[in-house]
Amino acid sequence: MMARRLVACGLALVFSLHSAVPAWAAERRLADGTRIAVRTMEPLSSATVKDNDPVTFTIVEDVVVDGQVVIKQGTPVRGTIVDAAAKRRMGRAGKLSYTVNETKGVDRGTIRLRAVQDRRGDSNVTSTTVTTVAVGVFVPVAAPFFLLRKGHDIVVPEGTRVEAFVDGDHMIATEPAAPALAATALARAPARTPAAVRSTLTNADVLSLHKAGFGEELLLAKIAASPAGFTVDASDLVALKKSGVPERVIAAMVAAK
Repeated sequence: MMARRLVACGLALVFSLHSAVPAWAAERRLADGTRIAVRTMEPLSSATVKDNDPVTFTIVEDVVVDGQVVIKQGTPVRGTIVDAAAKRRMGRAGKLSYTVNETKGVDRGTIRLRAVQDRRGDSNVTSTTVTTVAVGVFVPVAAPFFLLRKGHDIVVPEGTRVEAFVDGDHMIATEPAAPALAATALARAPARTPAAVRSTLTNADVLSLHKAGFGEELLLAKIAASPAGFTVDASDLVALKKSGVPERVIAAMVAAK
């Protein structure tokens, strides 16, 4: 009798847990070949980068599947320099090739991407050769000067847009969509300490948290929960960007002022 009661209680617990699976456990399929726009987060130059150097991009806009965001705008994207050469003598131009490799979904799973950008500068090889031969015949001592002419290096400005594509199908667990879940979480949250008691959050605090490796979502939550002590002049924003603070975090700091 006791054993049957235990089995019944166990089954009831299993069914109750199954029925309580939250909405965010639902998965969405991100299909192979889905187009995703990314942009460079830093300028690239064939004069300075080397093969296998990392390249950082960011997602231009939310990627949505069946009404659910599967990749958030501003999510970092990893890439790699695959072939780089600075401009050379004899008018030969520089070259720069880089790939877009992967990003993260809202469930923090890796999403593989594919895209290759191959850029080559204008070359002066033909004109240099002709000029060198002609001058070498009539004014031999001047020929080495023309041999020093070079083509152009490749420069990819920060913010350059690149069209990437999803490499293979990916199943992504989406975030909560029902307002009721958020309302329940807020109702269960402990009472917040008055703002006057909590310490203000400064630019230095944000930089320290970022350098310590805390993610974008945590930084946004900290900004939302703390009194703002930021300075957001143009020079402050430039300093934050150069330190690698994500644009969404910087925008939250500006909005909190």
